[in-house]
Amino acid sequence: MKKVLLSISFLLLAAGISGWIWLRRFERGHLYHPVAEIAATPAQHSLRYQDVQFNAADGTPLAGWWIPANHPRGTVVFCHGNAVNVGDVAVLAPEFFRRGFNLLLWDYRGYGASAGRPSEKGIYADARAAFDAAKAMSEKRPILVYGHSLGAAVAVQLAQDRPVAGLIVDGGFLSTADLARRFYPNLPFDRLLSEAYDSGPKVAALAGMPKLFGHSPTDQTVPFQSGRLLHGAAASPKTFVLLAGAHSDHSWFAPGAPGNAQLEAFLAQFKR
Repeated sequence: MKKVLLSISFLLLAAGISGWIWLRRFERGHLYHPVAEIAATPAQHSLRYQDVQFNAADGTPLAGWWIPANHPRGTVVFCHGNAVNVGDVAVLAPEFFRRGFNLLLWDYRGYGASAGRPSEKGIYADARAAFDAAKAMSEKRPILVYGHSLGAAVAVQLAQDRPVAGLIVDGGFLSTADLARRFYPNLPFDRLLSEAYDSGPKVAALAGMPKLFGHSPTDQTVPFQSGRLLHGAAASPKTFVLLAGAHSDHSWFAPGAPGNAQLEAFLAQFKR
């Protein structure tokens, strides 16, 4: 009988370990899709740029591009989504350039030319290092942080960690637990996650910082309701605007498109 109980205990332990490993892989597979190949550069959009390298606090080497504006009125640190790298968002560089903002496009650990393996704690450290690199090149100009999708959670954390002048959230979400409840309502994944990206309490603490939130009701990647909850949790001042199109359409950059007037008004606060 003792041998039977030991065998059952061993099987239960093995099943528990296997389940834990499967859950962690499942979670990481949903959160992170590191892309190494750089598909484009700002030069392909007729912009001059500088390769920059910097290290996170734990020594992880990181890479990005510094794209200076003519007579800049500020700098934008761009935090991209979970399945792209700087080459995929280089197409947005002219949007910031023509509006008079320097731009730092950079990659999280494990993405593009940045070393390491992505994790919530590690990416937050990467963002702090990116801000510090941008600050060193910004000549005391205000620094805004722009976060898209997963990058929205990174941007919110950065706004807590560094003296950010303004926060722009594009297609963001309240937390990974909120997403898990929406995508898997009949499974307890929300209580078993190891990567929280819990932005609600963080935006609630950002009183006084100008904040602009945009989300498309037809976003099929990040539920619109999660983005609304994130905005609802934020301290004032804050603005929410309806965008158009899919998750990565960034409609508010197009003149006359949904959200464009609010984006321009938000950026106008930062004068040359």
